[in-house]
Amino acid sequence: MKKQDELIDSKYMIYILALPAIASIILFYYNQILGAIAIILTILLFFFLKNINTKLDGDFQEYMDDLDLSFDSITKNVVFEMPFPIAILEEGGAIKWHNSDFRLLFDNKSIIGSEIGELLPDFKDFDFSDDGLKLPKNISIDGKILQFYYQKVNFDEKQKSEIFIYGIDNTYDESIKQLFKDKRLVFYTVFVDNYEDIRNATMTIDRPQVLGKIDRVINEYFKKYNCIIRKYENDRFIIISEFRDYRDIYEDKFSILDEVREIDLGNTLPPTLSIGVGIAGAKPADIYSDSRGAVDIALSRGGDQAVVKLEDNYEYFGGKTRAIEKTSKVRSRVISQALKRMIQSSSDVYIMGHNNPDMDSFGSSLGLYEACHDMGRDAYIILNEVTRPIENMYARATSELEEIKDHIISENDGYSKISPQSLIIVTDNHRKNSTEGPSLLEKTDNIFIVDHHRRGKDYIENATIAYIEPYASSASELVTEILSYINEDFKARRVVAESLLAGITVDTKNFVYQTGVRTFEAASILKRWGADTVYIKRMFKDDYEIVKYKSEVIADSFVVNDFIAIAHFKRDIDGSTLIASQAADDLLNIKGVKASFVLTISNNKIHISGRSLGDISVQLILERIGGGGHLTAAATQLDMSMENAEDMLRKAINEYLREEEKNESNTNR
Repeated sequence: MKKQDELIDSKYMIYILALPAIASIILFYYNQILGAIAIILTILLFFFLKNINTKLDGDFQEYMDDLDLSFDSITKNVVFEMPFPIAILEEGGAIKWHNSDFRLLFDNKSIIGSEIGELLPDFKDFDFSDDGLKLPKNISIDGKILQFYYQKVNFDEKQKSEIFIYGIDNTYDESIKQLFKDKRLVFYTVFVDNYEDIRNATMTIDRPQVLGKIDRVINEYFKKYNCIIRKYENDRFIIISEFRDYRDIYEDKFSILDEVREIDLGNTLPPTLSIGVGIAGAKPADIYSDSRGAVDIALSRGGDQAVVKLEDNYEYFGGKTRAIEKTSKVRSRVISQALKRMIQSSSDVYIMGHNNPDMDSFGSSLGLYEACHDMGRDAYIILNEVTRPIENMYARATSELEEIKDHIISENDGYSKISPQSLIIVTDNHRKNSTEGPSLLEKTDNIFIVDHHRRGKDYIENATIAYIEPYASSASELVTEILSYINEDFKARRVVAESLLAGITVDTKNFVYQTGVRTFEAASILKRWGADTVYIKRMFKDDYEIVKYKSEVIADSFVVNDFIAIAHFKRDIDGSTLIASQAADDLLNIKGVKASFVLTISNNKIHISGRSLGDISVQLILERIGGGGHLTAAATQLDMSMENAEDMLRKAINEYLREEEKNESNTNR
């Protein structure tokens, strides 16, 4: 076979003829006759080589023409005979040509000229403008999974292009992947939230029946989904299933939460479960660890719910009931001593609540500052601005506590002071980006959290101790209990006691909502420390303008879904969030209203305050749009227009109500 490299390039011919030409010239110099003969022979050699090169070039061109014809024939035959669907599309997506395998996908219909997006919806609005091989996504057709590629072919002379697409049968590979996914292990950690309380509150004769029923419901429910169930403590279970069975439990929305809560065999308290589910770990140990972390979140959100740990997020089920108040104060006493040790072993302490602070946030901060002051430790309260809700409290604290004014500093000042040996106490909040000083959390790992909100996203993961009790009325209640166990002789100064009592009062709406026995016990402790309820009443007096603005909000309100009030406060003024939250409380006084939401402008963002009487979980509604809080009180902030924020809120409300209606229908079936 002749090859192109057999051709003699012109520059190589010069090199070949150069030597005889030079030799001929030299010979001619010495002998003209012999030199003339040598020159003639050199010229003849030139023409001989040129003739050979011309012949070789012609043979090579003939070979290339034959190869081109052969390649065209081979290509056409191969394309027509390829055992997978192929089609050629015009630039607009219309089918110009296809092979028989492609036509068989559509019941032998005539499809020339049809749009590819009409036949394969996955290609609808698909952008074929990019060059190169692209992989869209697997397309399922008649039980087969085809993986479609495409190649754009340009015709420069016509300034046109066509798209060559083909699909490879990927059914077997996908079935193996699905089988691997279905066989993955899923771990469930199940706690009976109030086991001891139920045991103590149930008559001896009924106790075995109630506790046995709880175990039986748990076992029967998970056995139905082919799970392995192991009870390792009276109130704790570890359960394992395959992922395909987990999908059925997921579709069932963990109805076991409702089944257990409905047990009524002489028990005065309804039993509730907290379930943590791990599905994303690479190893069984990681999956189990995820399930334990998820159940901790379920407990910190008040129990009676399931939390699923995804790869980088959490999904929540249940959580529609109030957190049950714990009668035992053992944990409070243990936490108090742990905090005491952390304060004593730290170089200094930095206390911060949430941004846009309210009375509970600032009041509990003052209480924690008082604990540090009593132990002789340097403590600083991080406060970036004095908001309208805390003006009176701040003014009184800084005037009556001589040293405290120098110990209330901004985030920037705190950042320059804090060291790795410092202790950070976060109160009335557990979300990093909602604190008064998020940057401080990166400077030390000694972090203590005390909060009463249900745990949500953006949780401070590296906290040494997280004392989160959603049953509590307020952070001020929890801090009061902690202070009462600091030492036997501890007594907070009067202004601090009144600040803590104000925090409890504002979060319970004058001891109405989220109020339990321990709330009144905390109030009695503060009363013993000298808190004056009359002064607190004065502290809650509103300016004339605030009362007027609240009236505007209520006048602007309207009712949706027959029992949910929505209102707007469109003035971006200092204290707009306070007006919104108070107006939301007032809207609940309207007959027939079960929940209320007020939208307002704060720091160029839309703030939404949600309130309910307990029948509707405003927390679950606002969590759908990035918020959080309690069953009866929650809030969120959105960076968008008020109209778009209202649309998102209405959508979240409707989704919540649809789920509730679905759950009710399942329960009554």
